[in-house]
Amino acid sequence: MNSVQRRQRMADAFQQRFSRSATHWVRAPGRVDAMGSHTDYNGGFVLTVPIDRDTWIAAAPRNDSRVRMASLNLPEAAELDLSAVPASPLAGWPVYVQAVIRALQDEGMTLRGCDLLVHGTVPIASGLSSSASLEAASAVLLTTLAGTVMEPVRMALLCQRAENETVGVNCGILDQYSVILGEQGSMLLLDCRDLRHQYAPIPAGLVPVICNTNRHRELSGSEYGERRSSCEQGMAVLRRARPEITCLRDLTPDQFDTLATLLDPLVARRCRFVVEENARVLRMADALRDGDLQVIGELCAASFAGARGLYEITIPEMEQMYAAAMAAPGVVGVRQAGAGFGGCMLALVASADVNEFIAATGSGYRHASGIEADIYPVQPAPGAGLLAQETLS
Repeated sequence: MNSVQRRQRMADAFQQRFSRSATHWVRAPGRVDAMGSHTDYNGGFVLTVPIDRDTWIAAAPRNDSRVRMASLNLPEAAELDLSAVPASPLAGWPVYVQAVIRALQDEGMTLRGCDLLVHGTVPIASGLSSSASLEAASAVLLTTLAGTVMEPVRMALLCQRAENETVGVNCGILDQYSVILGEQGSMLLLDCRDLRHQYAPIPAGLVPVICNTNRHRELSGSEYGERRSSCEQGMAVLRRARPEITCLRDLTPDQFDTLATLLDPLVARRCRFVVEENARVLRMADALRDGDLQVIGELCAASFAGARGLYEITIPEMEQMYAAAMAAPGVVGVRQAGAGFGGCMLALVASADVNEFIAATGSGYRHASGIEADIYPVQPAPGAGLLAQETLS
């Protein structure tokens, strides 16, 4: 389905659902991290790719305070009143819209009622930030209807707070920042402590390919919280020994080696992964600029090895996907995407071999796991905003 067909399907569904036409159209991309797992909430660096799998919202303002929500491809629907937004989370995807509404109201913004219809192509619970994509699109829509322009970094922080406080996921800033501040054709190198970013080119002839294991994950589960808690425990000990250390990103791997014995062995493994992963992010950005495919591949391999052995966020299906992808034609590097525990892997593949890579990886993974994977190339996409008129024509 191309963008014109997608727009028409949404327009027809909006008319059928709400008995009027949509007047506002917004979009926000998903994203995949090219390097930097679990570094964001540790004040570190992340190299991320906003992708052309995205969330669209079609909407029309109302003259009352009601917000009616529906989706073209998800079953839940909901309605709330802006004068009495419930504190308890709504069921299903509407909670992300609710969360953004509450965060905007907490900022003192007067919102306008609306009818809205959502359609997403970001796979859910797969490490590609479907929730952040919906949050960002919702924030763009609601601020536009309110006649307010919000600075992008402030919007990213607001969407992060929405997910933390209403949804109940103690996520870092990575997802929301990436889907709001992305740039067409580039990866985004984000400093999660100072909230500064720069863009890194993708070498000519190299294509990001999503390899979805189709084993969904649940980010609000205990495994994610335990990893974050281990890092916080480690930082508390390290800060007592070295007060100048503000977060794990302040340490090089060699410096961490001199302090690791102060930590519980499990906590030390978790912290070591984050310290080494931060160093890999900066090396990866340099390798991308230099077009050094060998270093890119080595860094991806080291990241996945650390995810398996130190942070322990892999599952058998991720291991099977990694093995299948690494044996396929044209592969440069493969690593985990998102928080791990299932979901997607990211492969960087020579453009001339993408079709052969997809076929061989799918076959190898199917043979090993018995699961049919979704494997497809993506392109770096711009951050959240109004849909361009040419997209709607």
